[in-house]
Amino acid sequence: MDNTFILNGYKLFLIILSFSLNSCSHAPTQEKEERLSMASCNFDGIKSGDIVLKRGKGPVSKMITDYFKEKVPISHCGVIICAPDSIFVVHSVASSYARKDGVQTILLKDMLNDCRPNYFYIVRKKTSNEERENFASKALSFSTQNIAFDNEADNKDKTKMSCTELIYWSQMESYGESDLTTIKAGDREIYVFNALLDTAKYEIIKHY
Repeated sequence: MDNTFILNGYKLFLIILSFSLNSCSHAPTQEKEERLSMASCNFDGIKSGDIVLKRGKGPVSKMITDYFKEKVPISHCGVIICAPDSIFVVHSVASSYARKDGVQTILLKDMLNDCRPNYFYIVRKKTSNEERENFASKALSFSTQNIAFDNEADNKDKTKMSCTELIYWSQMESYGESDLTTIKAGDREIYVFNALLDTAKYEIIKHY
């Protein structure tokens, strides 16, 4: 298959992906599954630098997970920041479907809306608290730099970032390496999610 066709298809996929990431948090659903909420989940013990992974309920989220074909179907991720009065997440979405384009923050409770039960994870890299705090600080600093969402799937350019690219660059600039793996789309390498569930490197802190 022609690489240009594949890459153009992936660009369209990224636009749909950004919609899905937003709709996972806000769109209504017809499904009668249990809804996750702060009241139904226990978040005691989570720390800044933990990573949140989720999958939404809707058909677009299914398309994303079908595209990535990972063992655990996940469609979005972000970095947890524990503030004195709230818990929020640094993540990246496109402006077409969010109030702000690119890297930004959202309350953790809003990440739970329309999240498919059994596919919400909080994981912690097996390293020192200091290194995880540095990782969290780097992710948070990216949220203040007006970094746009990466619709081009160019993971070598950190002036634009998808949600997985945010994890990649935050890890690279704090740990000196990243745990993420990629799949190929044309001439691009796309970061996917399941390396963050590798229990050799990550502890699963919460799973709902």
